[in-house]
Amino acid sequence: MRVRTLFWLTGLYILSAPTNAKAESGDRQAILDLMDKAFAAVRSGIADDWRAIQLEEGTTLSFRPGAEGRPDELEMRISNNEDFIADLKPDGHEYLERWTGEPTILIRGPIAVIWGEYEFWVDGTFSHCGVDSADLVKIDGKWKVANFMWTVEKEDCPTAPSH
Repeated sequence: MRVRTLFWLTGLYILSAPTNAKAESGDRQAILDLMDKAFAAVRSGIADDWRAIQLEEGTTLSFRPGAEGRPDELEMRISNNEDFIADLKPDGHEYLERWTGEPTILIRGPIAVIWGEYEFWVDGTFSHCGVDSADLVKIDGKWKVANFMWTVEKEDCPTAPSH
């Protein structure tokens, strides 16, 4: 009887696994789409593009080389999302941010994390690389960026053009 019950429970588990995988696959794509919108917001510089994808209560944080430009002396910039958004204004430059590989995505219920390396271009010229990391929450069936962090790195960029 125990073997039969174990066999039955194993079968139920196997049958339910594709449903969970399918749901996670849909969430994974929705998260990638959300980050495409974040990269589009970088391009546009329009505050409402950011408001559409971020939680007002979250934070935006970046690490970049300090005033001396030395990578071992990092400057941290932190603000709440609304203050970050309020400071945005289109400035006439053309920005391009894109993943340099496949980002890592971890999902559990209504929370997720995405982490991946990116490159950044200004007016068609390579600027820097780094890592983007975002904490995400699913509210009313839609993923939003709660906290967004990144590094700004000028050295050892895997996709930097040769100088």
